[in-house]
Amino acid sequence: MSSSFKSINYLQLVFDLAIVFIGVYTAFYFSESKAKNAKIAEGEKVIGLLEMGIDRYEKAFASFANYHEKHNASFKERLDNDLIPDYSSTFYPAPQYPVEVITHILTRESYEVFSIDFYVPLTAFANALERMMYVEEKLVLLAERYQKVPAKTHPDYNIIAYEQIENAERYYEYMELRKKVALELVERAKGLKLQLNELKAKKGIDK
Repeated sequence: MSSSFKSINYLQLVFDLAIVFIGVYTAFYFSESKAKNAKIAEGEKVIGLLEMGIDRYEKAFASFANYHEKHNASFKERLDNDLIPDYSSTFYPAPQYPVEVITHILTRESYEVFSIDFYVPLTAFANALERMMYVEEKLVLLAERYQKVPAKTHPDYNIIAYEQIENAERYYEYMELRKKVALELVERAKGLKLQLNELKAKKGIDK
């Protein structure tokens, strides 16, 4: 009785399985390669955007420091002469600094782009930005308390004058602190830009 089953050609079976394996591996390889290339491209984009942002803020904070260098001295001179400048129009938009963006960069998703040597100074930069925001909030609050000192004939002149002098002196202290933090941010930005340039050179990214 002849068998109803054909004899198995093991050589053909091995060949067919090899073809399937090669096909699956090739598809997986190209998929992985595409994902890897996408990650590299995304990493390069992050580096470029971060460099652009840091450069922008370095210039901005340098201008803040220059402004306070002159303005603070003038403000203090008037205070020393028993004059209170009108600082009631002080306003800083919030938030105006990219703290959330930097926090996102500091997530695990960018560990393949940046090393720990970069995370530490970037974290310090973000912390300095938060301190700048805090100082600016204080300046706005103090500006909201500004009140023009009335004539000496006013029944509450002594109380108002004392409160306004104290408020103005505190405002001056926070302006000095804003200048100090601005200078710190300029130096931190310079350091970050240097590290980014080194990273770009290491990864072969065009400037």
